[in-house]
This record gives sequence, structure tokens and C-alpha cells, in this order.
Amino acid sequence: MATALKECTVCEKQFLVKFRYQIERTKDGVEYYCSNQCRQDQTAERGQVPCSGCGRDFEPKYAFQQATVEGKTVHYCSMECRKPAVNDYRRRTIQAEQGPMRIAILNQKGGTGKTTTTVNLGAGLAKQGLRVLIIDVDSQGHVGVSLGVSGKKTLYHVLVEGAALEECTVSARPNLDILPADDTLASAEIFLARLDEDRDKMLRKRLLDVGAYDIILLDCGPSLSLLNMNALTFADHLIVPVACDFLSLVGVKQVMKTLRNVNRVLLHPISVMGILPTFYDMRNKISDEAVKTLQGHFHDKVLPPVRVNTRLKEAPSESKTIFEYAPESRGASDYRRLVTWVIKQQEQRLQATA
Repeated sequence: MATALKECTVCEKQFLVKFRYQIERTKDGVEYYCSNQCRQDQTAERGQVPCSGCGRDFEPKYAFQQATVEGKTVHYCSMECRKPAVNDYRRRTIQAEQGPMRIAILNQKGGTGKTTTTVNLGAGLAKQGLRVLIIDVDSQGHVGVSLGVSGKKTLYHVLVEGAALEECTVSARPNLDILPADDTLASAEIFLARLDEDRDKMLRKRLLDVGAYDIILLDCGPSLSLLNMNALTFADHLIVPVACDFLSLVGVKQVMKTLRNVNRVLLHPISVMGILPTFYDMRNKISDEAVKTLQGHFHDKVLPPVRVNTRLKEAPSESKTIFEYAPESRGASDYRRLVTWVIKQQEQRLQATA
């Protein structure tokens, strides 16, 4: 870093060089710029523009080197710089047309790791730059507790009072919002039960504008309630966390029966995206037997298991995700793998309609 003041080539202001862009070596010598504006003015005078890809100044000669993106004119010095930007714009356009990927996390049996999966999957996706909304459909409100956030309004206000989504969401982390829940959802359940029609589709009816998000995760309670039925008719895909024990396998059968009812009675297609074995302990025979049983029924939809990990149990008490609490732990590694898998599913979904 230079210590002496330099004179700006454009405005002749004296300034201290702090950034690389403020120095440019040309065939006539070294030029200095006190600001990006001065640099852009100088390159414009030469007939040059900065590349939106690599930042290099160049003189456009071909039609492909200029494009209009979201109403702004941008320039690319080469096809290598243009292609990633075009692909990203195309992806975002398709995303806007399709809407977010909606995934319900459900098992009617308790203690299978639904909230742990929802919170850490959502946090991991957000860390990768995706815009994520978690909807807590469980009156225990464990999503907010796990992330250390709360809000004045909840899912109750959306369902019963018709409050706008943006009024009720809370920012939990960068790129990660939650629509929290609390014990007022018991009243929402009563409200839904009294409706003559659309009692199973009220959530989908209320949340029409969700285009601000790439992925929406719904953390469902351990029951077959009207709230969960609303979650299933709102979602398009389902991830089923299954603890590696016999009783959890029974719970999976109940989930599949529920899905058949949703598809047949409510006329809403929802697919099983993945079966996620949780609390996997390689020291116990039952864990291997449980995974093999799941693979026999669901084949390639069975995902690599989430191993037993004390850090996963401890993280919520500190209001942290596993990536914040113990980023090098087995739990972080296993959920990082799940995040990568979901991103791949999202990319395939967008490519299929490109």
C-alpha cells in the first residue's frame, strides 16, 4: 500500500491509495484514480468500459459484449465473462416463474429430528446464498428457539387474520427468514376446523406471494392435524426424517398413507423427495437394519444417514445452528451433505424447465 499522496488523473485531487483499482499502468505510465467514478470517467473518455465479469477495462467491438440485465446496460469483455452472468440471469428468471421449491419436513412420530433437520438444512442453504424461508407449523415453536429469534406475529396471524407474510417473518440469519409459531396455533387449528371449505388449503391460499425466496421449508408437528394437512397442500416435496429404530419405521407407513390421501382426496400432487435416516449409530445393529429396511421400500430416495452426534443436541441450547456451534463435527458434515444434495435437486428442477 502506498504511503505518499497521489494526484488523481481525472480530478487532480490529492488522495492516499488504498485499493488496487486506484492504480492503472498504461503504455504512457501510471495513472491514479481517487474513486471508481473518476476511473469510469477516464475509461469512458478512451471509449472503454469496465467488464461486469472480471472488472477489466476494454473497448467493446462486438454485439455480444453488451447486454441489458434488469433494465441496466452491462458489458462483458469475453464469452467466458458473459456466460456465467447469462446463466445466473436465466436461473433467476426461471425461479421467478416457477416460484420457490417448497419442502415439508414431516414424520408423524415425534423425536425423529424434524426441527433439527429443518433448522440446519435451512441455515446451510442460506449460507450457500439461497434465500430461505422456514415456516414453523408446530405450536411448540422450536424453530425460533433453536435460532434464538422470536416475533410479535406468527403463523396464526397469517392463517386466521390474513396478515401479510412480510409483516410476520423474522430475519434469523443472512438470507434466512422464519415465520414463527407459538401456542396460538392451537386456536388456528380450531379456526380451520370450523371452516366449511378450504380448511386444508388455507396456507396455500394465504401465501400467494412468496417469490422473494428460493426455497421454503415447513417444520411440521408430530401429528396428523389440519395444520400439517395445510403444510402438505402448500408443499410440493417431502423430506421424511426417520430415527433408526423400529417404531420410526412404523411412522413412515403412516406418512405414506397420509400422502396418498393428500394426492387422492385433496387433489394436490406431492412427492417424496427423500427419506433421511437420523440418529444413526454404527455400533447398533438396529441402525443398519433400519437403513436396509428403508432402502428396500424407498430405494434411491433413502439419503445418507445423519449420525448420532451430541453437538446436534447441544446447539439449540446456545441458539446456534450446527454450522455455528460445531462446524467440524459429524453433525455439521452430515447436514452439509444434505444441503449439497438439496441444492442439486433445485438445480435439476430449474434445468428441467429451462
